[in-house]
Amino acid sequence: MAPSKPKASQNDPASTRPRLQAINQDFSDLDEQIRQAAHIIGLPDDWSTIQDQEVRSDIIQRLVRARAEWVLRWILDKLKDETETGRAARANVSAWQLLDWMIHVLPVSRSAPHLRDASFPSILERTLVENFDADSTLQSAATSEDVDMKDDSESSATIREGTKPSKKRKRGTAEASSSTSAALGPVNLGHLFRVVRAAVDSIAHLAGSDKSDDVTQAELMKMVLRTESTQASRILRFWLSGVRILCAARSPASDDTPLDEHLQLSLALEMWDLRAVETKDESGASAEEFNTECLVPTLLLLEHLKSLRSRDTTQFSQRTLDRAIAVLDKLLARHLLAPSRAAFFTDAEIAAPSASTGANSTSAGLKTRDATVLASNLEPLRAKLLQAAQIEDGGDALPAELALLFDTVPHVLDLAIRASPSRTPKSRAMEKPWLQAVFSALAECAGCSLVTPPEYITRPTAVAALSGAIRILQVHEVSLSSDLIKNIFWYHCGVKYPERQEKQVHWSLIASLIELDSSVFAVESKVGARGSQDHTDLAEFVFEKISATELEGSGFSDDGNDAQLGRSAILERIINPLMLAFVRNRNLLGFVRRWDDQLVKSFRHGKRKTLQERQDIVWEDRALWNTLAESFESSLTQGQITTLIQEHGERLAQLAGAIETATKESVKVKKLAAYKNAASSAILLPAFLQAIKSENSIAALKADLRALFLTYASWVQERHYSLYTQSHLSWFTLCQLLAKMWPIELHASSQLQQELLYPLLEQAIEVMSTTSNDAGRGADPTIRAAAVLFWLNTCDRLQTLPGSKIVIRSGLARVMDCFSSSQLDTEGQRSMIEIFCAYSVNLLEHVEIDACRQSLSAILSKLPQFDGVTSDLVCRSLSQSIIEEGNSVIQNAYCVALLEALGQGAGMRMHAVAGEAILHIHPAALSREQRQAILDRTAELLDLGQTSTMIVLSIMAHLQQVPNATAKVSTDADVIFSIAEQLHNQQLETDSALQLLRELVQRTLGHIIPNQSQAQNKEFFIDYAGKSLSVAKATSKCSLARLSILRATSMVQKQNSLLHIERYVELLKQCLGSEDMALLLGSLDAFNELSTDALKDVKQFSRVQTWLRTWLKDALDLDQYIGSEVRVPSEAVDYVARVYALVAKYELYQDAKWLICLSLTVLRGSSVHVQGAVYRTLKTTLEPLPFYEKLDLITTLVVDQKQPNLAASYRILGDLIDTMDDQLESNAEMRQKQLALLPRICVLLTESPDFESFNALLNCIDTILNDKPSLASQHSIECVYSVLVKLTSRSSPALSSQYAPDIFSRLCQTSRLTLLVHRGRLGGRFHLLLPLLQGLLFCLFIPNASRSGALPSWLRAVTATEPVRLTPTNAAQFTRLLSTLCNPPQSSITKAHQHHQSRKSKDLNDPVKAARDRASNFLYPLLASFCRYQLNGRLDQGVREKLMPGIWEVLGTASLHREGLDAMFAGLGRSERDVWKGLWEQWEGVHGRRQVVGHGE
Repeated sequence: MAPSKPKASQNDPASTRPRLQAINQDFSDLDEQIRQAAHIIGLPDDWSTIQDQEVRSDIIQRLVRARAEWVLRWILDKLKDETETGRAARANVSAWQLLDWMIHVLPVSRSAPHLRDASFPSILERTLVENFDADSTLQSAATSEDVDMKDDSESSATIREGTKPSKKRKRGTAEASSSTSAALGPVNLGHLFRVVRAAVDSIAHLAGSDKSDDVTQAELMKMVLRTESTQASRILRFWLSGVRILCAARSPASDDTPLDEHLQLSLALEMWDLRAVETKDESGASAEEFNTECLVPTLLLLEHLKSLRSRDTTQFSQRTLDRAIAVLDKLLARHLLAPSRAAFFTDAEIAAPSASTGANSTSAGLKTRDATVLASNLEPLRAKLLQAAQIEDGGDALPAELALLFDTVPHVLDLAIRASPSRTPKSRAMEKPWLQAVFSALAECAGCSLVTPPEYITRPTAVAALSGAIRILQVHEVSLSSDLIKNIFWYHCGVKYPERQEKQVHWSLIASLIELDSSVFAVESKVGARGSQDHTDLAEFVFEKISATELEGSGFSDDGNDAQLGRSAILERIINPLMLAFVRNRNLLGFVRRWDDQLVKSFRHGKRKTLQERQDIVWEDRALWNTLAESFESSLTQGQITTLIQEHGERLAQLAGAIETATKESVKVKKLAAYKNAASSAILLPAFLQAIKSENSIAALKADLRALFLTYASWVQERHYSLYTQSHLSWFTLCQLLAKMWPIELHASSQLQQELLYPLLEQAIEVMSTTSNDAGRGADPTIRAAAVLFWLNTCDRLQTLPGSKIVIRSGLARVMDCFSSSQLDTEGQRSMIEIFCAYSVNLLEHVEIDACRQSLSAILSKLPQFDGVTSDLVCRSLSQSIIEEGNSVIQNAYCVALLEALGQGAGMRMHAVAGEAILHIHPAALSREQRQAILDRTAELLDLGQTSTMIVLSIMAHLQQVPNATAKVSTDADVIFSIAEQLHNQQLETDSALQLLRELVQRTLGHIIPNQSQAQNKEFFIDYAGKSLSVAKATSKCSLARLSILRATSMVQKQNSLLHIERYVELLKQCLGSEDMALLLGSLDAFNELSTDALKDVKQFSRVQTWLRTWLKDALDLDQYIGSEVRVPSEAVDYVARVYALVAKYELYQDAKWLICLSLTVLRGSSVHVQGAVYRTLKTTLEPLPFYEKLDLITTLVVDQKQPNLAASYRILGDLIDTMDDQLESNAEMRQKQLALLPRICVLLTESPDFESFNALLNCIDTILNDKPSLASQHSIECVYSVLVKLTSRSSPALSSQYAPDIFSRLCQTSRLTLLVHRGRLGGRFHLLLPLLQGLLFCLFIPNASRSGALPSWLRAVTATEPVRLTPTNAAQFTRLLSTLCNPPQSSITKAHQHHQSRKSKDLNDPVKAARDRASNFLYPLLASFCRYQLNGRLDQGVREKLMPGIWEVLGTASLHREGLDAMFAGLGRSERDVWKGLWEQWEGVHGRRQVVGHGE
């Protein structure tokens, strides 16, 4: 709306002065005073809403500046008033808007003095204090006594000195917060902040003018904003607090105003930079003032912005959040870290000479290197965290703001590492003391002193902050000194301090320390110094604590409790890493010894009684076995392995002597050391046996393994051992020994089999025969399960040997009885049946067919007792094992057992099990008689109504994949229609059931129609056609199931032989008018399945089209769904999607653009299934369009669309390109548009808002490159390289880092595609490709902290503790790209390229060699970059292994020209040359010694 023009007569200069002066007396309301003042000086009535700068400028030209100057003084007087009137004025939006207008109306020479005299910084400070001070403990700064309206107002730090907590921590007391002044009324803080910001922006804009004629005016305005550093710090503090309040208070639905402007912090920083720095501040950073006032608000805002970024909020753009976070990081680095670091190294230089004169210069130098300045700068943060600790000590809930401050501790450390200039190994070593000092200072802030032991319990919040900081060190690979790690361990892990108080072990902190540097814990303690804290064996101490928790406490459980680590976390984060640390120290035996010690101590008499229901402890967990197996053989020599096995074997053998001694001396066996040693060895030996895999090791242990076998055999055979051994573990170890000994001696020795195995088989049968009422061995179900396992393992090996049939037959019946009886518990029964069905079912081949059938029936009868997943798994294993590996006897028995399971009295659950088993058998694997028997049995069950229709339907549809001409379903049409009726009557007409019914009909008719001339099929054909006609006629009785039969018939029939198309269409028309929504949707699907060719053959297509168009007008207004903001209601998505398909199929749309708009609406919020159908339908519809119409649609897809339609429109664009012809048009204009398509897509790719859009656009590019090469020109290929280079640079679009591996993979794929298909278009200009290769190579490196900003946005970590890493698969993809470049396939070299090469180099006849020779001249910068990147970053081990073959390819191609390598070497720096020499030595080691090049020789 145009602004209203002021009336000149009312604004006569002669009459306005008295009216202005009388405003205060005539009007009491401030808003009315401001309105009158604006009216008097000539502002229009809507002056406060005018935003357009041209309109504002036009109004300003007509104003009387003299009266404007009076208004400026008047409004400034209002704003600087220290009474409640001034407070109201400062919270008034119109007052600030009027001030902004007056600043623009008056020239700088007249407005600047008034602003300066009114102390504008003080006005701004008071406004921010009164409205945006979020800290309740600092509200005293908002009172009228705190802020003086002068430039020299005192620091708020001084004002709050009385309420500031002391450094000494007073436990159990909390500070009382100051009372806040009463609010004047509700204020729209967002609007107020916006107008205040606008006024300040106007002044800053005039102060920042860089025109030569405005220098004086700019200086005048700078004087307005310039204030002393103490006041500037307060203004910055409250500005940041205000931004945080506004960001936190806003919800996405609050209003439509974008919030990005709140995060534009440049204005506040500009005011801060204009401050008057105190003369005593040598650094000019005003560190003391900034940290006193701004440190805590900056950290709080920083954490809030990080949380917004992690939530992927839509209130702010990702780029705005990243920019704001970067600004705050730079602010902290400049004013907190940089001065502290400078002071730290300055103090170190001063202390070094004096320390060197002492007796012990090293220790003296280290002690003086404390970050005292940093600690002083962090004092406000420490005070806040101390206040939080006091609140926690008082038992009160911690405010969210204080809790958030603990999360800032890791971030400050991360920032210190990133800001540290550590580009080379030498500089990183020099920075280590500083980073360690930063860590210590931050730990001190969190309440975790690393110098003195704590007097009070370390709170979980402090532990979490300390753990986060340690995680930051680990991510950046920054180590701490061993003494510091030990101090953290002893002081704050809850293992020793605070003394004489109840302690709680912080396992998460211990795990973090071990992840940081596990070698500190793996150092052997010195002899004779065990009592000293510095020399305590830390690993053993940790293990003791773990054992104490298991045996004396509640133990570790994976119950999801975040307060304490569960068992799996203890194993993965503490025990296993410590094992690997011992491996790295070549002391795996030391870990085994400590493991053994814990097991021995756990078997002390009475300790196991505390376990109660927990029968095993963490030291018995098999996860330890798996970790040990990874390093056992590679870490120990054969002699060490042999000695270890022998020692523990001897300890097992000593148990017999211990039992005998106890009997003679009348003592308890479990109190003897021999018992505890044997019990420990019985647990360790299975772990050792699992880890021994080498054939040579097994052969060397042949005698020891036999001795162990005899020992364990005696344990399970002799009754007196059962009281002192774990019999189930003994049986399991016998299985392991059998697996080791069978290949080396047992398989070829019948005598050993008779001596060792057959007695144990008998013993296993005896154990299986015992019941729970029998005393002694075998009474435990776990032991019986282990005996069954041994029997199955042994018989699997013996079954191929002569004479074993009798043993298997006699024992298998007992095993089957064990499966079917209650001798095994539920878990053991399930496990044993799973093992039997997967590995040992072929043992049934050795029994009679009736026994085999009975056994299989017994197994099937147990499956209904298991859960669905287990039952399905066993059915799959059983079916696959019998069909793939069993002989005809067991297969026939299995089919008979399945038929029995489908018997009339078997029950519904048994039918379901049999159905699952049949579905896992391919129909062709069964004979025709077997299939017919199953099909007839299911038809019989269907007639009797004794089973689920879904089970019958699934079995029939599955078996009908192959012909079954004599089965009832193929000879009696009533079966299919009976199934349909039962589905309808039982209300089972679900999508899956109807889909199965259609499959059954299609497969059955598909076998009959080609052979309909046969008498049997002809009879079925006639009967089926009659029933179909009856269904089509009975429109009022049509159900979904009946309609599904007709749909399947319509799709499979030929020439309308079974179903007349006209009658079928009439039925569908009737169904479209049904009130039953399910039937309506089914009829829509039927219309969409109808063949348009069939309709056209009977001349029905136009008639159906006309009828549908009429129906559509009455049924649904699709125009209401045209719009970028429209969403289809969730309950109507399926209906609208089907109508959309109908519109597309029968061409009921206005034009293609309208159809695309409707498609985008349907795609929003739809399921993946619906989206796929929409894309396929639209592609089919667009395919026949002429090329010029397709080109017109491109504008609709790429220009007219906005979020959230971009990803979907780009995917449609890809489908549209796929339908284009691979040839250029003859028309010059059309051809130009064709060739401009790929560059246009490249431009869109650089602006990709999300990963889905990126993926869709890259698909478009790949389609053109690979399938439509005619649409790609030389310029297009250059555009592709240009956009790919940008995607690998720091200016890449803001894509989510969670898709980093996928993004890199796509970039490599497209880059390789250009080389495979368009290598000729490069014309040897590989310098275009070189920046892309360098960018991709850099992405594979993990850069040092100071170089992390050079990464593309999709590789930057959202949180420092969760870094983004590419995978070895990505490195392999890049290697493949390099291989394609250096060793191209013949197909990628065009004839023109070959011809060009042969003309230039007649001696090179091989085009591949010519291509390699040409590429070699451009590879030297890539090799130089590889050397440079290794200095500025590192590669993960897995990534390096996959990358190096590609580097060898590049090096092999580059070595074709020695002069090029020499030139590259000459251009390298000293450090880079060292890297190159090492690389060349590796190259020689891989490919043999060659002529040494590139060494400057």
